[in-house]
Amino acid sequence: MPVIADADTGFGGPAMVARTVTKYAKAGVAALHIEDQVQTKRCGHLLGKQVVSRDEFITRVRAAVLARDAIPGDSDFVIIARTDSAQVLGMEEAVTRLHLASKAGADVCFIEGVRTKQLLESTVAALAPKPVSFVLGSVTFSNKISCVAMVHAVRAAMHSLKKTGTDFTSAHGMDPKTFFQVMGLDDVVEFDTRAGGSAFEAI
Repeated sequence: MPVIADADTGFGGPAMVARTVTKYAKAGVAALHIEDQVQTKRCGHLLGKQVVSRDEFITRVRAAVLARDAIPGDSDFVIIARTDSAQVLGMEEAVTRLHLASKAGADVCFIEGVRTKQLLESTVAALAPKPVSFVLGSVTFSNKISCVAMVHAVRAAMHSLKKTGTDFTSAHGMDPKTFFQVMGLDDVVEFDTRAGGSAFEAI
């Protein structure tokens, strides 16, 4: 499964952005975000963010692209240019920054802070055919995000455990073996058998 990792601001100037790309790619990451917040940044889901100039943002993107292109073997590592400027400087500036990032070689545009579905649709249209990514929730228009659902599910399970002393209700009848199967047990057993192993003859 391809993994997208957040690289924040790239952790420094162009040389550090390049190093970040190289290290992420070597670790097996498929793509990363490079954003336009200041170095002492805050989570994009919060208010009060500050962003760097257009030029500094594009320098970060360009450094990431150059580093990716220097990876031997025609790397397919994906550079995602992210802007948090919509909340600070307005939607027009955010779209302009992503246009410039696209011209600098970014593969995908990521916008944070889109307040309505209509604004998101117009942003996607303005940046077409470049793919556009965004986060559901926070200062963006929707709050339907899987991580939030997970928090509620875990919280409910912990309340039930505290109240009843057992996880019987929250487990919904799922025993450990079934849980292991959800997590990939059958694939492990099949691979072990093909390799001639016998570790899973009885499970």
